[in-house]
Amino acid sequence: MKKCFFLLLILTAVFLEVSILNSFRIFNVKPSLLLILVVIASLSFELRWALFFCILAGALKDIFCVNIFCWNALMFALLCFLISKLSREITVDNYLVSIILVFFVVFLSDIIVRLAFAYSGKYIPLGIFLRTAFFESLYTMLVAPLVFKVVKPEFYLSPFA
Repeated sequence: MKKCFFLLLILTAVFLEVSILNSFRIFNVKPSLLLILVVIASLSFELRWALFFCILAGALKDIFCVNIFCWNALMFALLCFLISKLSREITVDNYLVSIILVFFVVFLSDIIVRLAFAYSGKYIPLGIFLRTAFFESLYTMLVAPLVFKVVKPEFYLSPFA
């Protein structure tokens, strides 16, 4: 049941990202609900299921976005693997640590995308990239508590707990 619910959440997040969240852009960025779900899947499920959910989320994002096909699926799988390994080294049970992890995952994702664009010959000026990466990471980090409250109520702890 938990896996079916998470699958529905991924489908809902894809729908929201390609439709409604475009109306809520701030500084021309929107929060990445799918990357929040990647963090939650990596922390909540065993690696096999987490990779399945992350690859599915990335493939759906690839289908609805203009990118190199399978780019997001591969990147989400890499991020899932890194988060799973990191969660074995440090404790990510605290609410604030989870929120900060979301910030760094989104920022790392933007860095990977920038490197891929630079490698393919598409140049993004550094100032624009840093502004976009910072605001997207910050915006996603601020939306993450709402998603945590819906998806995993035990993540929604008091910051002082």
